[in-house]
Amino acid sequence: MRRLWHVPPVLLALLLPATALAQVERGRFLVIPYGWAWALLGLAVIAAAVAAIAYLYGRLTKPGRALRYALVSLKHVCIWIAILVTVYPIVYLVAVSFNRSTSLATVPPRTGNLLLQSGVLPDPANFSLIQYQRVLSETHLDGYQWALLALSLAALLVFLVAQLVAALSRGARPPIGRYAGWTVLLASGVLIISITPDQFYALGPEGQRIRSSTTGMMVLYIRNTLLVSGMTGLFAVMISTTAGYAFARMRFEGRYQTLMIFVFVQMFPGFMALVAIFYLMNYLGLLNTYPGLILAYSGGAIAFSSWIFKGYLESISPSLEEAAMVDGATRWGAFWRVILPISTPMLLFIFLLQFIGTYSEFLLANVLLTSNELWTVGLGLRAMASDALTTQWGLLAASAILGSLPILIIFYTFQNALTGQYTAGGVKG
Repeated sequence: MRRLWHVPPVLLALLLPATALAQVERGRFLVIPYGWAWALLGLAVIAAAVAAIAYLYGRLTKPGRALRYALVSLKHVCIWIAILVTVYPIVYLVAVSFNRSTSLATVPPRTGNLLLQSGVLPDPANFSLIQYQRVLSETHLDGYQWALLALSLAALLVFLVAQLVAALSRGARPPIGRYAGWTVLLASGVLIISITPDQFYALGPEGQRIRSSTTGMMVLYIRNTLLVSGMTGLFAVMISTTAGYAFARMRFEGRYQTLMIFVFVQMFPGFMALVAIFYLMNYLGLLNTYPGLILAYSGGAIAFSSWIFKGYLESISPSLEEAAMVDGATRWGAFWRVILPISTPMLLFIFLLQFIGTYSEFLLANVLLTSNELWTVGLGLRAMASDALTTQWGLLAASAILGSLPILIIFYTFQNALTGQYTAGGVKG
């Protein structure tokens, strides 16, 4: 008996002209004999065809560059294939979140486009917001919280429009954009702090409150993650700025050895310290608490963030602080009034780097947090997918999309601060 190879349908639908050999099976995969060989052959044929066309075009226009055109075209084909393979799971996740069914094993239509039959593309007839309604149905916000949410969204829209106008006009960002950004941060912060676990419940037949399920508490998990990540980012900024300044500007006994210890600590993965962290938090009585988790995250940020800020300060002339101290400022005053204001982009970079890293962390939170009311997004999604046979994939996809929205908004809003500071600390110390 010949072995059947399972191949992602997106490759077969794009690469195999002989679709008569294909069979729709289990609703999501096309199964053909030796499908992997057909997929590789299809990729090779597409790449060769594009390269041949580019080569012929070069021979007709610039014969000396015909081979170069062919190689560049081949490289572009490979890049686009990699992009499609990378983006497709995200597109599929979004499609599942807008599907009426909570199961992936739905029966596809037997007529129409091959991509639709195989499940590569979602069936438009099944589009619905029911999954998002189920996730949000057990969230009950107070009136002032709805006002804060509306204010945050409106300010965010103004901020994005200001960013777009500045980008199109290639000028400075309008002042209203700065005010809108601060409004988003303040309103969102108050909203996050004000939400409590008591606001997540379902209503029974007689109107009594029933404890929410894991799915119904997803907004609470997002709030918990934003709270933990925000506090961790602030602690990382406070620790790294003072430590990095001391290493960059002061000469003291053990300075070099401490820096080497920082480098040495980065060699080991964080999960090697789980036992020690668990014992320490248990000894301090900080298990199943946010302070314990935030302290554990902040301690892990000391080495890398301090080294980055040290490298950034070494690119700034010490004459600025010396001039301030000549005018009567103390070293702390020079640090507070001179160094910190000009280091704002780097401080934002450190905060966002730690925020993003903490937002997606799972292992340490799983060890330190035991109460489901304190869970973060990662723990909530893990609980929803703990049993593959009973997992409601539509609800899981909708929850994952909602959980990723805050980090996507933050990342793309401040992406210039991230990309612009990655090399700022890369100076020779």
